[in-house]
Amino acid sequence: MTRKYRGFFRPAPARRVNQPTWDPAEIAAAEALAVDDYDPDEFESPEVEERLQAPSLPIILFSAASGVAGGVIVLFVSYKWLQWGVELSAALATLALLFGLGISGAILSAATGSRAAPVNILFSCGLILLALLFLGLCLLVGALFSTVFVRL
Repeated sequence: MTRKYRGFFRPAPARRVNQPTWDPAEIAAAEALAVDDYDPDEFESPEVEERLQAPSLPIILFSAASGVAGGVIVLFVSYKWLQWGVELSAALATLALLFGLGISGAILSAATGSRAAPVNILFSCGLILLALLFLGLCLLVGALFSTVFVRL
């Protein structure tokens, strides 16, 4: 019993009835998910997409802390070691604060896959401004109370 050579383009003989067969609809569904056409962002649910575009509190807090730390270090180095004036030291410290905040916010947003890097950086700046306003309010109230209590 020998087998006949059927050639490369000749169709295979028909199968038995109880064996599974492929329908054209299943082949079309498999072709729809070709490797070069697959875009992982296209199949995200709205919840996942919203989570990726929402600001992240750990990124905001860490970038604000690293910005303030960079500003304080540069202020100390420029005022004490380089013997610059207060104005130049404060200006350089402000630049260091903004660069440290922006760079750390961008790196952390990219590392976590978050698409909200500008929002994270903006909220970090807002957090620093709120902290400075709170500091100013505390200094003002402290000066007011100390003036009142010293007069008594």
